[in-house]
Amino acid sequence: MKISEVTVQDIKDFCRIDAEGEERILTAMLDAGKKFILSQTGLTEAECDEKEDLALALLMLCSDFYDNRTYSMETGKIVSVNPAADAIISQYCMNIL
Repeated sequence: MKISEVTVQDIKDFCRIDAEGEERILTAMLDAGKKFILSQTGLTEAECDEKEDLALALLMLCSDFYDNRTYSMETGKIVSVNPAADAIISQYCMNIL
């Protein structure tokens, strides 16, 4: 499967989502996942299509987005930032010290 061929239905199947009415949020997750992969790899979408394992990485990202929909996560007594959200925001950080 190519990254450009991944659909919202693929995400629903991969995440085992049976509920209806989640298409809008899943579309946003799909778009964000694609943009994240493109920005992290520096590849074009056509180049990403040549690497079929990136489609699986995209599905995994979308699954993580769906399962961890909060910005902060509590692990024991420590509250930490969701690593996926942190990585996405960090890409656009303009105030590096």
